[in-house]
Amino acid sequence: MVASFDCRSPYDPNAYAEAVLEEQLEEKRTVYANVFFGVGVGAAVNGYLGCCSSTGFISVFNVDDLLSAGPDTDVVPALVIHAHDGAVYSLVTHGGESLCSAGNDGRTVVWRISDVVSAADAKNSESVKPAHVFVNPQASKPRGALGPVPETNALASDSTRGVLFSAAGDGVCYGWDLDDGGRATPAVNLRGHVDGLHCVAARVGANQAVTGSEDGTVRIWDVRSEKTSHVVNPWAGTESSGSTLRGVGGSHWVGCVALDGAENWCAMGCGGGTVTMWSFAAGACASRVIAGRGTAIQAVKLTGEHVVAAGGEPTVFRWNLAGKLISRQPCGPESVFALDVSNAMTAVGGAGAVVDIFSAAGTKVATATCK
Repeated sequence: MVASFDCRSPYDPNAYAEAVLEEQLEEKRTVYANVFFGVGVGAAVNGYLGCCSSTGFISVFNVDDLLSAGPDTDVVPALVIHAHDGAVYSLVTHGGESLCSAGNDGRTVVWRISDVVSAADAKNSESVKPAHVFVNPQASKPRGALGPVPETNALASDSTRGVLFSAAGDGVCYGWDLDDGGRATPAVNLRGHVDGLHCVAARVGANQAVTGSEDGTVRIWDVRSEKTSHVVNPWAGTESSGSTLRGVGGSHWVGCVALDGAENWCAMGCGGGTVTMWSFAAGACASRVIAGRGTAIQAVKLTGEHVVAAGGEPTVFRWNLAGKLISRQPCGPESVFALDVSNAMTAVGGAGAVVDIFSAAGTKVATATCK
């Protein structure tokens, strides 16, 4: 894309330079997570879409504005929040009342959805302040020194118990008590992975957490005891009870995990290009599908009877739970990191500043450009 200006108006070199710079930055920007939220809270009938990126900002869009603009118009955010120093890797909702973000600075920030929605409707970012801020612990070093604050790569919410799980780069999953926002230390510490964490999901009904790591394994945790019940190798489709299985390394890192609404199934996506389905009832891997060699799976969702996944190519895959491919939907981002499904809409983001929104039929209905 080439920046343009109206030759009928006086030439402003500074404005033109800013337009060129913004287009270059958009090409280098990466959207790491997005989430639909706030239906019935503010002015938007269809709610809002939050997107977080490598710039440290959260962009909030009015979904009604996106749909009315159509797929060929890039809609700018109704609200931009400078949330973190460095990239923002995760954005989730907690109990319908909070929007939670985390990223490279090791901070987990909790925002009130009512404040975010009010600011988006008024287009006033100055009124949005964090409700809570949590910082990942630093490792102790010799002579009283402290290591760096580990980044947080993913969040998961257990709204029933008021816990927010933080998957950190030091290989530990921390659980923050949102009912005790003044507490400086985690209420839960899940230790066992031998490398950094990429993803986490909360199985609320069983008081369990599921974590995926660079070490190539998924661990299923009993949160009460902070012990591992199963260690799964999604690439091989094998598992071990307890903590005896170690990481497989190589290209088979685990990039994403997701549970269905009934919490009976867990989808596990890995760098080897596979999605493995875990049955909690059977305590075993039930099926395994391959998206393609070299197509690392970086985002996955379970929606009713379908597994929706995307990753290292500009495609969104849909399979049924038996592993039959239903569709391959082309999308804009060359590499997909952000995927959310709500109200029969799918938001897809990744490399570049643009997020595509598709209908349930697979038709592109809107385009959002993130800051």
